[in-house]
Amino acid sequence: MEVSMNLEQATFHVEKTKSLKLKEVNFKIEPNMKEQKRLFRTSLYKLTIIAEVNNQMYEFADYNLNHKLISQLEKDPSRFLVGAEPPFLCGTNWPASGISEVVEANNVPLDSLIITDGNNVIATVYNAEIPILTSWFKNLIN
Repeated sequence: MEVSMNLEQATFHVEKTKSLKLKEVNFKIEPNMKEQKRLFRTSLYKLTIIAEVNNQMYEFADYNLNHKLISQLEKDPSRFLVGAEPPFLCGTNWPASGISEVVEANNVPLDSLIITDGNNVIATVYNAEIPILTSWFKNLIN
């Protein structure tokens, strides 16, 4: 998740950001950020978001959280996807994929986000909670 600010300021900002408590899942941020230096452009700062479900932690490590990703979540949460390999934080509109099978097998509401290990639904972010999650993400990059 791309956070565009200097590393010290970004780390301080992340450390003071409160956890987001939703019905089934709590989202937290690992306080340490990683800086990716680039030759002719400004550095990128990557952070790890931790989802806590039933005292179990799931990490979405080293993501570039940027306005494009947040905009995608706002406009079409059903096609939202974070995670290159399980666990995934994703929408429910992934036809002909393992995610669609998990959604169908667990009767997940189609306007939700889920955290899945690829076989089971670990947690659900309900449609009414998506704007709250979006606002929390926006707070991280501002």
